[in-house]
Amino acid sequence: MKTRHIALYFLLLWSPATFACDACGCSNSGAYFGLMPQSNKSLLGIRYNRMNFVTHPDSHVLRTEETFNVTEVYARFFPIKRVQVMAFLPYRFAQQVTTSDTKKQNGLSDATVLVNYNVINTLMDKEKASSFNHTLMVGGGIKLPTGKFRYDENNVTDVANANFQSGTGTTDFILNAFYTINKDQWGLAMNISRKFNTTNSDHYRFGNQLYGTADLYRSFKVGSYSLTPNVGVYAEKSELGVRDGKKVLETGGTLLSGTVGLTLFANRWTVGVSGQKPLSQNLSTGFVQARSRALIQVGFLF
Repeated sequence: MKTRHIALYFLLLWSPATFACDACGCSNSGAYFGLMPQSNKSLLGIRYNRMNFVTHPDSHVLRTEETFNVTEVYARFFPIKRVQVMAFLPYRFAQQVTTSDTKKQNGLSDATVLVNYNVINTLMDKEKASSFNHTLMVGGGIKLPTGKFRYDENNVTDVANANFQSGTGTTDFILNAFYTINKDQWGLAMNISRKFNTTNSDHYRFGNQLYGTADLYRSFKVGSYSLTPNVGVYAEKSELGVRDGKKVLETGGTLLSGTVGLTLFANRWTVGVSGQKPLSQNLSTGFVQARSRALIQVGFLF
């Protein structure tokens, strides 16, 4: 049987919003999920994502470097035919290096639950196998405030910045659509998503986000395994953050990145690696620069 894939992308995004007095790299912005096997089987996995940002890159005094290492457990299951549910629970390790010291913060981040409906799925609808197939899933989800959003601006050991916190302190909402088309061993996967953020108890609201992906991939049979390289683009646009009803001008922005990846499918296991490199960006009016990102993940089908 030919192995077919569908691209599913992690939707938990924080905008590069910051308080006006300080700019900081985005803690979970632009996390790319990679390829997953298309099937009606449940899936349990773990992944590691590393992101780097530089703040005030042209200043020798204010320059800081932020590194976010996120380890995440994720699951997928199908409660009824055509309905897919996915859940994500991340734990984040953050580090900020300035010209004078290094600060660290670890903790549980915000969980996300997504529900999507298979509007089109020719793999399910056709009685006979075909070399051409396509699928369309639409749905949405919710991000829960399981991570901590709390700091003391008068405490020198804290990073007094919204983006450095483990969570946003809000319940946010997501709309998304996924479309995948396959012809023999070739495939194209596309996603567009919109995230609507609410205001937390500190009267801060991260800017809403719009983002999308497009990935071209090809599967190669290697013995009993399937090896799938992919190449594509990732784009995001974040609106300005709002504090006490006023827009924070040093927030928001746009990012366009190139993506490459390689995924191995072996019976019930899937192992993948992928990377992103910014091609064009304008984050926090130039105060923040995103660097390359890397992802490693392992999943088990059951």
